[in-house]
Amino acid sequence: MYLAVVALHIILCVVLVFVILLQPGKNGDVGASFGGSGGNIFGPRGPTSLLARVTTVVAIMFMVTSVTLAWFSNKEILANSNVMDAIDLEQQKQKANDAKAAEEAQKKLDETMAPVPTAPTVPESAPTGLPDPAAPAAPAPGAPTAPASAPAAPTP
Repeated sequence: MYLAVVALHIILCVVLVFVILLQPGKNGDVGASFGGSGGNIFGPRGPTSLLARVTTVVAIMFMVTSVTLAWFSNKEILANSNVMDAIDLEQQKQKANDAKAAEEAQKKLDETMAPVPTAPTVPESAPTGLPDPAAPAAPAPGAPTAPASAPAAPTP
């Protein structure tokens, strides 16, 4: 049905162009357009009214086929779409594009960032050569030591 309307529409388009081109100007007539003399072929008003009627009929049929094709097109569009589904689909596409862009940006950032050197760590069991700050300090060799029974100094 659709192809038949399209074919009819194209045929009407071509016929309408030819009918319009056949119409005489202000001072011309059909006989002059076919190479004849300036005399009237169909009489004083015959061809003008005939071409005017043909033009009107073909133009109306052309408009009807145009509206029919628009209706077919709109019917096909409405049958295959739902506005809310289209919005949801578009939002899902946008989220997927955003996630992909963020992933690519992170990948580029990771590639361009040089690794930062860190200080070497010392295991806790490794000897450091430094005294433990929590342990009491041992007296130096040869230093006088305080008597163990010395009274404690009064505290104010």
